[in-house]
Amino acid sequence: MINQRKTSVQEYGYRLPRFPADFSLVLQISDPEPRLLDARCRDISEDGLAARVSEPLSVGTRVTLLLTLPGKSVPLPIAATVSHQDRGDHGFAFKFSSQNEREQVQKYVLTLRSGNFALRRSPK
Repeated sequence: MINQRKTSVQEYGYRLPRFPADFSLVLQISDPEPRLLDARCRDISEDGLAARVSEPLSVGTRVTLLLTLPGKSVPLPIAATVSHQDRGDHGFAFKFSSQNEREQVQKYVLTLRSGNFALRRSPK
């Protein structure tokens, strides 16, 4: 498994392959002022996602992502940290609190793997 991850990093430029995704989600923020923010997922992997968020968030901000994955009717709350931010586009690293959370994301990403090519990081 470790070799697969190394290959993915080298091949795709990410820790794990990311796949295009397009669904709405809500961010729950506690600090400094509790609020909910609307967002739109752009791509997802087994360890994080990229989304367009309605207001800028600082790198390191802790949030709860309320994901209603396509085909599901109940939101899945997943703790996450802002890993990067650029003009409204944000990266979030998942902080799973249970194996069930991890498995639900993995199952969704698996459905994307079958019909899509993984995204590659653009050269800077």
